Formats: sequence, structure tokens, C-alpha cells
Amino acid sequence: MTDPASFGTALWSVLIGAAFVLLLGLAIISDMALRRREDRAEADRRAEETTELARHNGHPAPR
Repeated sequence: MTDPASFGTALWSVLIGAAFVLLLGLAIISDMALRRREDRAEADRRAEETTELARHNGHPAPR
């Protein structure tokens, strides 16, 4: 016969495993969003530098 305590232990193990997988997934999504934000900021910074250089050199800004 199965020990009733083993069912509770198995249930807790599954719940803890599911929580770990969920938290790992959220961390991955958060990291992806942060990298995307950083990439956009870098692209904006480069565009500003290009515009500033073009204005400084007397050339029209590239489109």
C-alpha cells in the first residue's frame, strides 16, 4: 500500500519544479526585453552621433 505522506511529497516536488520552470522562463523573457531595450538605446545613440557628425561636417544627415 502507498504511504499517504509520499503523495504529499510528490505533490510538493511537482509544485516546486513547476515554480522553478516558471521563474526561469520569466527570467529569460525579462533578459530578452532588457537586451532589446539596450539595443534600441544603442541604435538611437549611433543615429544621434551620425546626425551630429553630418551636421558638424556640413553634410545633410543620412536617411
